[in-house]
Amino acid sequence: MKKKIFIVGILSVLSAGVFFVGYSMVKFLKNKMINKDRKKLEEYVEKYLHGNEKIMQFIGTLSDDQVKELLDILEKIQREQKQLKLKEPIFPKYLEKKVTNLIS
Repeated sequence: MKKKIFIVGILSVLSAGVFFVGYSMVKFLKNKMINKDRKKLEEYVEKYLHGNEKIMQFIGTLSDDQVKELLDILEKIQREQKQLKLKEPIFPKYLEKKVTNLIS
């Protein structure tokens, strides 16, 4: 009887350990993807909005879901731009003014 209880205890500890490792790995990968998205958004600001400091600070305050939504919007704009075969967008300065006015 003691042997069965010991085996069940060991199996419980092992299954809890496997669950913890799996949970930690998923959380780590999710954080890595979120940080990658934030960096990508900051690169867009550097490239198209001339590294505006107010916008960079604003990006730091955004939630993870908001960052993902913004990147989805930017990627959709880029796809449409490529479909229209525009070589250089006309709207960055206009967009910079609008975003700066929105933040101010």
